[in-house]
Amino acid sequence: MIRAIVTVLSTLLLVCGAGHANQSGSGAQHREMAGTSHGDDGAAVTFTDPQSTVEALKRAQSATEKYQDVRAAEADGYRVFGPYVAGMGFHYVNTRLARAGFDAERPPILLYEKDDDAPNGLWLVGVSYIMPAHAGDNEQPVAAPFPRALAAWHRHANICLFADRSIRTKLNDVDCIQQGGRFIAETDWMLHAWIWKDNPAGVFSPTNPEIH
Repeated sequence: MIRAIVTVLSTLLLVCGAGHANQSGSGAQHREMAGTSHGDDGAAVTFTDPQSTVEALKRAQSATEKYQDVRAAEADGYRVFGPYVAGMGFHYVNTRLARAGFDAERPPILLYEKDDDAPNGLWLVGVSYIMPAHAGDNEQPVAAPFPRALAAWHRHANICLFADRSIRTKLNDVDCIQQGGRFIAETDWMLHAWIWKDNPAGVFSPTNPEIH
């Protein structure tokens, strides 16, 4: 798996020199569903950027291996939010970690794919990080922990969150509140990292076409 990550990062370096999210196919569905914005300022890649990125992802893998069994994630406070979405799967969120700030080894979101052969029918395929930060001139978070040339963060707009952890994205603020939801005009920055299932669109792509 880590060898695959290195291969993807090397491809980024050789082909384009700057990371950006895949914007076709399921990525377009992702934007339409949740009002996502991505940015890329063509930042250069330093010699140490790929190494430091892979090392962080390896630490994330080691720390989340126990969550291959979703029951372990639930025991540690992760709860499913929203529906199952092709290209992303289920989002299991730990709200305490979501407020704690960035830590590569403590991702606040775990991404699960449906699989009848997995414990409780779900396999861990990736993680997602949340970070509050102002946007820089490149429409990316200021002082992002991963090199901006390799990882493009995104935000979601117009989210209506209900007490049962269901999510709707086509309600305005008034309709959301009238229906008992909590309206979020714009989320903090988010970044998916597909460290448990190879992603042909890229390690940091917002969606994975291999997840159906």
